[in-house]
Amino acid sequence: MKAARLLIGLALALGLALAAAAQGESVQEGNLVVRFDGGISPHALPRSEVAPVAVKISTTIDTSDSTEPLPQLRKIAIGINREGKIFDRGLPTCRVRKIQPTTIAAARRICGGAIVGKGHVGVRVHLPNQAPFTFTGPMLVFNAKPSGGGRRLLAQVYGRKPPSAFVLTFKVKKQPGTFGNLIRTTLPKPAEKWAYVTHFDMTLRRIYTYRGRRHSYISASCPAPEGFPGAVYSFARGKFTFGNGRAMSSTLVRDCKVR
Repeated sequence: MKAARLLIGLALALGLALAAAAQGESVQEGNLVVRFDGGISPHALPRSEVAPVAVKISTTIDTSDSTEPLPQLRKIAIGINREGKIFDRGLPTCRVRKIQPTTIAAARRICGGAIVGKGHVGVRVHLPNQAPFTFTGPMLVFNAKPSGGGRRLLAQVYGRKPPSAFVLTFKVKKQPGTFGNLIRTTLPKPAEKWAYVTHFDMTLRRIYTYRGRRHSYISASCPAPEGFPGAVYSFARGKFTFGNGRAMSSTLVRDCKVR
């Protein structure tokens, strides 16, 4: 009976952990609210070997009292679990000058071979002598030439109303600890005069062929112990730094199933 109660307790604990893992996280400081979400797909993965995955992260910035303007988001730093493996050997690269400024269609035509992801950006625009308005646009993510010994990504954003385009440069590097894959960017200096980010989401996924073999830009496994059908793990930690010096962090816990 004692063993049965222990097994039931473990099952309940695992069920609660899995339920929590399926949700995003909201953190609030004063009137500022940051919602952080994301995960990987597919949900079922090999236990010991890595398989291709898509990694998604999403952030929404808001206030509890509709304050205008929002505190300006200046820096985004996302740490992804170290078990995720990045492979970009043989993948074409793109340069900022090729896609800035240009439309999404033109960027795809110019640097299509370097695309490793996509997403969206929402910006609240404040310009002198104009009423504030919201700019939203799709985003393409390109593999870029390494700099300073680290990988880089270029996130090109384009909006139709009004026609606007800018590029965010992400540095990708290894770091010690659970969240061993760090992806970070800083708002371009010219944009600090008018751009207040309200939403950002990015999905990284790319399958390509190099030297006759199929590769994935990001791969992962479900490292559950032998005999367990799945695992709960720390997926990502986000740190968001604002122009007023405020910094807020949030951590996501996710689960996977052994395939």
